[in-house]
Amino acid sequence: MSGVKGGPTRQSRREKAQATRLRIVEAALAAFLQRGYSGTTMDAVATEAGVAVQTVYFVFHTKGDLLQAVYEHVVLGPERVPPHLTSWWRAVEEEPEVVPAVRTLVNGSIDVLVRAAPLVWIVLGDETAREGYEFNEGMRRDGYEVLVRTLTSKHPLRPDVTSERARDLLLLLTGPQLYAQLARDLKWSRDEIEEWMITSVLQQLFGIG
Repeated sequence: MSGVKGGPTRQSRREKAQATRLRIVEAALAAFLQRGYSGTTMDAVATEAGVAVQTVYFVFHTKGDLLQAVYEHVVLGPERVPPHLTSWWRAVEEEPEVVPAVRTLVNGSIDVLVRAAPLVWIVLGDETAREGYEFNEGMRRDGYEVLVRTLTSKHPLRPDVTSERARDLLLLLTGPQLYAQLARDLKWSRDEIEEWMITSVLQQLFGIG
């Protein structure tokens, strides 16, 4: 009986803690984009989130931990699904032809880039955020190695392109830095960016087009 009585209370506390965490993460994201990573203090995040600064430290311990949580927030999106578990990644794996597979890959990647590229652009040149940036880039490299193997099972690479170079090209051509420059600085539309990325990946990796 005590378990029944305690159940709703524990659930309520858990939901409250999750809501507080999300509020802090969203406040930190807004602050990082507005002030930069090094220009944002934990006090400022706490004020924006409407919590005590001690709460921010209790939940995230360090500013670096908070940045990592923000990275995960923008990459995973509202459904909290890692890229390699998304429906578009699965569709890339299951598609037998390389051209539609690349189209699906780019389309799915842009969904992530829309959320993540502004944050990456902000922290890219900030040495105080270097460790977090390199950690997440390492994870992206690992994922793209898998994608290259998946794509080359459908069509061979150009003779002058190694698997490692193909990974590097894919990282560059569908990466947050290039996306941010095209979208933010050059004002390309999503459709323009998507078509350019698809054409570039097919030509640079496979000699198609």
